[in-house]
Amino acid sequence: MNGVLRFAAGLALCGMVGAAVALGAGPGAAAPRYWKTAELDSRPQIKTHVMPEYPKDLPSGVRGRVVLDLYVSEVGVVEDIKVVRAEPAGRFEEAAKRAFWPARFTPGLRKGKPVPSLMRIEVSFGD
Repeated sequence: MNGVLRFAAGLALCGMVGAAVALGAGPGAAAPRYWKTAELDSRPQIKTHVMPEYPKDLPSGVRGRVVLDLYVSEVGVVEDIKVVRAEPAGRFEEAAKRAFWPARFTPGLRKGKPVPSLMRIEVSFGD
């Protein structure tokens, strides 16, 4: 490959089921409720281009997948990111998270109003 790292990073939305989730907040502050996509009338849509970078410390050809939970505010800003699982573990998590911190979304809607949303996505790395 002539010393050039090549990769394909794919994104896929994963289905979400269950109740809304609340993240911890500081003392005296109410934790916002994050609605899962299955509970929304309209799920958040990405507005910015996201292209995760293949980690420079890995040889080309190593494939991986990272599943992330994105906590998106009612104005479309990513407020938190949690790694749900990664294969192989310890290789691609930071690259996937770094790619989504600056991402912007249209807000999720519930009963016609913007609400904080929880999205599960899968990011694929490899040739």
